[in-house]
Parts: sequence; C-alpha cells; structure tokens
Amino acid sequence: MHGQTSRSTITHCTECGDRLLDERIELGYDYCTKPDCQARRHRGLTVTTIGLNKSADVLVVADRDEIARRGEAGEFTRKDTGLGVGYRDTGRQAAPRRDPAQSHRPSAAPRRRFTEQQEQVVRLYHEMGLTPTRIVEKARTDNPKLGITPALVAEILAMPPGGRRRR
Repeated sequence: MHGQTSRSTITHCTECGDRLLDERIELGYDYCTKPDCQARRHRGLTVTTIGLNKSADVLVVADRDEIARRGEAGEFTRKDTGLGVGYRDTGRQAAPRRDPAQSHRPSAAPRRRFTEQQEQVVRLYHEMGLTPTRIVEKARTDNPKLGITPALVAEILAMPPGGRRRR
C-alpha cells in the first residue's frame, strides 16, 4: 500500500506504505523516517570547493544539479577584476604609424598635470591593489602634501607609466 501520487494528498510512505506523520506531510516529504526508507530516498547536498585566484577557496553547498547549472552559467569561472589601464594585453596590435609627410603639424605631448612623486605614489598604491578611492584616502593620510585627489588618480591611471597619454 503506497502513498498517492499527488503531493497534497500523500498520506503514506512511498517506500514502505506506513502512515506518514502530519509534520512530514507539511514539509513536503513523501517518505518516512525509517532508516531503510531514508537510505533509498535521501538526496544529499554536495559540497564543492571553488578555487579562486589569490583568495581563500569558496565552498558551495547545493545539490549536484544546481552546481552544474551554476557552473554552466559561468558563475565559477575566473573573473577579470583588474582596475588599471593596460592591466592585461588585449592582443590588439599597435595602430599603424602615420606618415610624417601627411601630418600638418607635430602633435605636442600632453602637458603633465601631476608630479613624478604623485605618479609614483598613485601607481604604487594601485599595484598594491587599492581602489582609486582608497588610494586617495591613503595618500591623504601618508602624504598629505602631495595633494592627491580623485581626479588626479583617474588621470594618472589613464596614462601609461611615464605620463604620455594613450591614443
């Protein structure tokens, strides 16, 4: 004597046929707590460790289907979180050089609006992994005379080292 097929009308264990407790029915179980029934029907969770770059592993506790879905959706893939310009080579080739005879006048190098010290401090903090906001806070604490502002940090990080603006 097995339980009915509709979940709302199940009153007996689908494994052994014994009457289910009301509490088990309310929780949505269709099998009882006897060890044999538990062993046949239990679908446990899987603990999966996801290794991340330069950080502690992340533990994901879920059933196998959910882990597979999340993995296929790309949730566990490597994320590019680099903040700096030129952080990764994009594989693009340099723009072709112009023929000097075609240019009307030589373009002047952009005027640097920051000192070498300001650039060194900003680039050092950026290489340490600090966000632009944290760079400004740390620079104001450690080197207040340099006058590093959020706009200055953005300008420095937008230029390659040495201060020549990218085109």
